[in-house]
Order: sequence, then C-alpha cells, then structure tokens
Amino acid sequence: MQSGDQHRWTSGADDSGEEFAALSYGASFCTLIDDLDAEGKVAVYGWAPVVSRAGPHWTGPASRCISAAMRESNRLFSVRFRYDRYNSASQKEPAASAMRFYEETAVWTALKKLALGLGLIALFSSILLLTDLGHRKTASAASTKARAEAGTTGRNFKAAIVYFARNIGTDQCIQGLIDGLKASGFDEGKNLEIRRADAQGEMINIPAILQNYDNSDVDLIMTISTPCLVGACNKVKHKPVVFTCVTDPIAAGAGKSHIDHLPFVTGVGSFPPISNTLDMMQKLVPGLRAVGTMYNPAEANSVKEMSAAREVFRKRGVRLEEIAIAGSNEVLQAVQILAGRDIRAVWVPADNTAIEGYEGAVKGAKDARLPLITDECSELPRGGVACLGISLHSAALAAGKLGGRVLLGADPKDLLLEEVAVEELAISRGNADQLGLTIPPEFSQKVRP
Repeated sequence: MQSGDQHRWTSGADDSGEEFAALSYGASFCTLIDDLDAEGKVAVYGWAPVVSRAGPHWTGPASRCISAAMRESNRLFSVRFRYDRYNSASQKEPAASAMRFYEETAVWTALKKLALGLGLIALFSSILLLTDLGHRKTASAASTKARAEAGTTGRNFKAAIVYFARNIGTDQCIQGLIDGLKASGFDEGKNLEIRRADAQGEMINIPAILQNYDNSDVDLIMTISTPCLVGACNKVKHKPVVFTCVTDPIAAGAGKSHIDHLPFVTGVGSFPPISNTLDMMQKLVPGLRAVGTMYNPAEANSVKEMSAAREVFRKRGVRLEEIAIAGSNEVLQAVQILAGRDIRAVWVPADNTAIEGYEGAVKGAKDARLPLITDECSELPRGGVACLGISLHSAALAAGKLGGRVLLGADPKDLLLEEVAVEELAISRGNADQLGLTIPPEFSQKVRP
C-alpha cells in the first residue's frame, strides 16, 4: 500500500495484481471497484456509496458485487476512489449514506431479528433464574440434610484430636469438639471413632503425632492449643485440619486473614479480653500499680497476647513486669522473682507452658501473699483469686460443628476462620478472704465458694 493525499486515500493492488483503492469514513465498508464510467463516476459493486465530483450517490447492484467479490478472492476488498479530491458534501455524507443503505439490506433486517431474539432469550432466562432461586436454596438444604443422614447412618468416620497437655481446660475443649460433632450428626461410638493424642506438654512431640495421623486412615485432624495448630500448619499434607482453643490463628500461621488462609485448615480462634481483665484486677486490688506475669516466647499465642497487653497496661498507667519461661517447671521461680519487683498481683495468661505449671504459680503467689488472676477459668479450682477469659467449651463447640461440615464434604478452604470469644468470669470468695480483698457488688453473681 502507498499513501495518497490528506483525505485518507490509499491505493494498491490485490493478490492478482489488479489495482484497487480504499477509503475509510470511520466505519468499515467493503467495496470492489469495477471501472470508471464515461462521466468519471466510480462504478461500485458493494456496501458503500459512490463518490464523484458531483457528490455521493449509489450505483451497481449489491448482490452482483458480493457474488463477484466472493468468486474473485473469497473476501471483500477495501477500496477507495481514484479521485484526488472530493467536495465538502462528500466529506460529510458518505458514511451516513452508507449506513442508510446498509440498514435497508436484508442483512440488516436479519441482524435486527437476531438481536431481538437474543434479547428475549436473555429476558426469559433471567426470569427463570430468579424464580428458581428459592427452589435451589431448598434443594441445597435438603441435599445437606441428606448427606448428613447418609453420613450418620452409613459409613463410620474417624477423627483425631491432638492436644498439648491434659488438664481441665483441655477436657473442656475436647468435650466441646465432641458436642459440636454430635450436633452435626456424628456421635462417638456410633458412626464416629475419635482418637486422642497427648503431646504431654512437650512441643517436640507434636510433629511426630501429627505426621502419624496425616498418614493414617483418619478423615479429620482436630487440634487444641496454638502449639498443635502451628505443628499442623507445618506438617500436615493430606488431611483436613480443624483447630480450637487458640488465641490467634493468624499469628500461629493458619493464614493471612480469616478469609485468606491455608486451604486445608479452618477452625475457631478466641482472643482473650485483656482490657476487661485489667478492669477486674483494678477493682479487686484498688490502687494497683504493677502486675507480674510470665510467658513462653516460643508460643506464638503468648507473644501476641503479651504484645497487646503491654499496650493496654501502658495506657492505664500500670507497670507490667514480665518473665520469660521455657518450661512449666520454671513457673514457681518466675513468680518468686516477680514478687521481688514490687508487684501487687500475679497474672497467668493463656500460655500453655504457664498453665501446665499452674500449681507453681499458685504456690509462689500464696507464699508472697499476692492475688493470682488467670485467663483460664477452668484452672481456678486449682487455686487463685479470680479469672476472666473465654469459654473454652463454647469455642470448641463451634469448632466441632465446623468439623462436622468438613466430614460432610465441605472444603476447609471455603470455610472462614471464625472468632468465638464468649467471656466468663469467676471469683473465689475463700481465696479473696484469705488476702483480705473486698469483692465489689457488681461481681456478686460470679462468686464461687
């Protein structure tokens, strides 16, 4: 192709060497030049106007043009006119004239009918879709129920529960999981076999336990505590995992958010109400200026809780003294060290290592005549003045129901990580009396003997 003048003319030759010319008016119309008549007009066979010095007009039968073009090259040539100039009328009118001509053709009529037909199809499809939504929801619910019935009356399922250490809190978590599974139609001893594994308070035992279940015939692995969840995130490759009794699953490595998480993991997190715990401390111990605590920095949940606690205590003007521990046998010594730092209370957070050595904290606080407060209300019968934390059974119950959904076929990646933090508070009247503490009336409904 070679460029012509400023009016967008282009000339050249087709595949056979025959000369042709082309012009675009902002819309694509294919034409095929035949020859010039005696008056200097262009004889055009196709879907375009003829332009001459006298202005635009039409010439040549379109049907003959199309047939000829198809015979010649199986395509329509884009052509222009061989004139150097065309007048102002031809600059304004050709495209509009071409469109009017195009609209009058049988093709345009067919296209209009096709568009109308497609529009009606889309309209009726939308109506059918909307009217069918209710039926689909009902069918989905019925399908889920049918799957549940099939699961509870057909094959037997197997689930493994892995926990860090056996204590009262762990027992509450286990019972919550079992209750949640039962609410979903899976009853231990009937259509569900539950295998339990205790890491005996040693993190080094967790990976081997999880790998063993990952390579076994269990259908589901359920973890209790942050250390067990961390191990599952790193070691489990083949089984779905549901976790519970975890402070912060994101900090434990379960995902980037409650929506964007590991595809084989789901469960329930429960962050402790630190601010409310400090409120209770200040009401039980008027003039509270310093609190001592201990935690294991190897536990992601404890690191996250301590980070949040420092900010809460700082804003309240209460000094927080911390001791890092590596094992449960260090708890007593940690409390003894804290007692020498002019503290007015001892706080045992939701740290698995500290809870494992809870008796040491009770002894240390009693020897120093300091009130002991903990996040774990399940541990208050073992000693201490008060507790404020989350209901472990409530969190595990929700996780058990998630486990039931997974056993029924739900994909963990489609289930959001949940946050269930039902607060529970209790105060031991006997232990408070021994320290001469007055229990505020607002806590009268939470007092235990």
